Amino acid sequence: MKENTLFRKLLEDDMINFNAILIKNYRKLNINEKDIIVLSSLARSEIKGHVSFNPSMLKQKVGLSKDDLYKSLNNLTEKGYLEIKPSINEKTGKPCEVFSLEVLYQDIVNIYLKDENPEAGRKNMSFQEEISLFYEETYNRPLTPLDIDIIRQWASEKVFTIEEIKNEMLDSIKMGKTSLKSVDQALVRKRLQREQSPEYKETNQVIEELKNKWKK
Repeated sequence: MKENTLFRKLLEDDMINFNAILIKNYRKLNINEKDIIVLSSLARSEIKGHVSFNPSMLKQKVGLSKDDLYKSLNNLTEKGYLEIKPSINEKTGKPCEVFSLEVLYQDIVNIYLKDENPEAGRKNMSFQEEISLFYEETYNRPLTPLDIDIIRQWASEKVFTIEEIKNEMLDSIKMGKTSLKSVDQALVRKRLQREQSPEYKETNQVIEELKNKWKK
């Protein structure tokens, strides 16, 4: 397909960040963090023309345990993202296996073709979805289970606004902090400082007085 060929060309010319694309779309592709590591390594090899499939060498490159690697490979082959087929080594003439990521590339292209107007889609996002997407785009990595729990808490309690959370995420990056736990702690600390300020107490007092008048 024409779009798929263009996508491969952009990868070969190093015009797009494949790892960032996987991280941004891992939910839509239904893959996990270990799958991203494996696919990124395989894509780098394929771009260089090295399509021989060797699990032992792949294990050394990705730094995963044998069990984790094979779980990921099984997951990716079941989804069709990784295709492994028999071939003949051109140099030795011996049988070997080669891999292809063609289906994965096509699915990524399809995701972007369906999402031609991303801003329109964002308007319909829930609190949790918007914060999750902003996190992944800002930190360039998928959410951990702890991160998801923190975002769920923010979404259910509604103590902080979306803008407050986004701004605190950006501030945390400037300070070299990359965990949502530190973002949450900073938000709580700033809120307590604000509530203890004379201006905040005075405003609250006025509000309470107005409430009492309306009750009468």
